[in-house]
Amino acid sequence: MGITFNQIKVNDFVIVLKPVMRKLDTGKETMWTGEVAVKLLTDLAKHTLNDYEFENMSRISNLMAASIPAMHENNIVRHIIDYYLANNSLELDHIDIEEVEEEVTDNNIIKLTFNSETEGNA
Repeated sequence: MGITFNQIKVNDFVIVLKPVMRKLDTGKETMWTGEVAVKLLTDLAKHTLNDYEFENMSRISNLMAASIPAMHENNIVRHIIDYYLANNSLELDHIDIEEVEEEVTDNNIIKLTFNSETEGNA
């Protein structure tokens, strides 16, 4: 089961994993290098969390994102997380990315426009 971008609310924190691709020798096809680029998205302008809540949500999100290089560098960490995943029922949602428009500004800030009539305020 997936979720759409219009279901993401103003106080949500989203971790985006993007596969790093490289062109093959043919120059036409690409292949995943095995690396991932990690981005953390939240609405800095409109969120309604107080400073304490925002800092804690940021900390949790960063811990989750940091688990990727930690698993790569430390087999014990990877095995612990893999064991937890295999032995616990987690409901993982997937997002339909067809509803988002991305714009990179001059100062490297990524602006996302969620194509929603309610702008996340349904």
